[in-house]
Amino acid sequence: MLATPGHSAWCKVFILLCTYLLCANLALGAGVLAEDSRFKLLRLDTDNSAEQLAVEYLSDRYDAWQISELNGRSSFRAGDIVSIPRSPLNPAAIYSNSARLIPILCYHQFTQGSEAKRRLEVSADNFERQMRFLSEGGYQVIPLKKMQAILQGDSAIPPKAVVLTIDDGYRSVYTYAYPILKKYGFTATLFVYTDFIGGSAALSWQQIKTMRDSGVIDVESHTKTHSSLSFDIQGESLVEHRQRVAVEIDASARTIKKHLGQVPTLLAYPYGDSSRHVVDYMAKANYQLGVTVKRGANTAYADPMLLQRTMIYNNHTLSNFKKFLSTSRAL
Repeated sequence: MLATPGHSAWCKVFILLCTYLLCANLALGAGVLAEDSRFKLLRLDTDNSAEQLAVEYLSDRYDAWQISELNGRSSFRAGDIVSIPRSPLNPAAIYSNSARLIPILCYHQFTQGSEAKRRLEVSADNFERQMRFLSEGGYQVIPLKKMQAILQGDSAIPPKAVVLTIDDGYRSVYTYAYPILKKYGFTATLFVYTDFIGGSAALSWQQIKTMRDSGVIDVESHTKTHSSLSFDIQGESLVEHRQRVAVEIDASARTIKKHLGQVPTLLAYPYGDSSRHVVDYMAKANYQLGVTVKRGANTAYADPMLLQRTMIYNNHTLSNFKKFLSTSRAL
């Protein structure tokens, strides 16, 4: 089991509270009782949940766990004194006997019912079982974009955090996966390769916009044609390779901006193939994160441009799925 905030953090909160009690009479209304660079003590005038407080004071509902962990509970009554962290409790996510990890799961296609014929297809029944397992197991599904703040040290890894991603842009995402994600209140990142969108088996831009506008789906780039970004030593010169990389990344971004009014900042490498040149080019183009298909989970100090992801296939049982959810590592 992962440890709660360190002894020094609790001491800091205790000292703040004692300072307040010694220096002022307790007021009956809401307000800040005491604060320093790391913590703020509040007296609540209404009932609140940790998520409501996280939205108001941390600007991110996915940081509600920090308030719950610091105060030992997730719901509060009017008159309660609550400690709010002003900086991440443990940005390195290293505890006394373990380190937290974030697995990123990668899906592609979905099918009706329980039978999936292709390796990259997951049946709607299996996908729902997997999402139910996450929900009932207390896993926190966080947006992939949240990892940017975590890797920069501006946030911390929640306990049992998981990221969901979907590649390519098949219409079955809208038909089967999207309703299930909505049902469980989960979010996912959809990486589209833009030449595919509008095809016979693909999503339309209107379907993508509907999912994006719902807040369930974040849409990002999977390049223009899904061509490997690796250097083809047999078929192209170094100059041609660099020109091709630029087209794959830039044309995709322009198309996404044209249809959705947003510029992508995350990229999934087709086939997981990348290189130092590709990473450098992405950085110059203001991409913040890049994801591979190398199986494994990510630490708080992972390379943001080479994040690991675990592919989910049609033959993966629920037992297999559980093994992919490695959210901590013993030290």
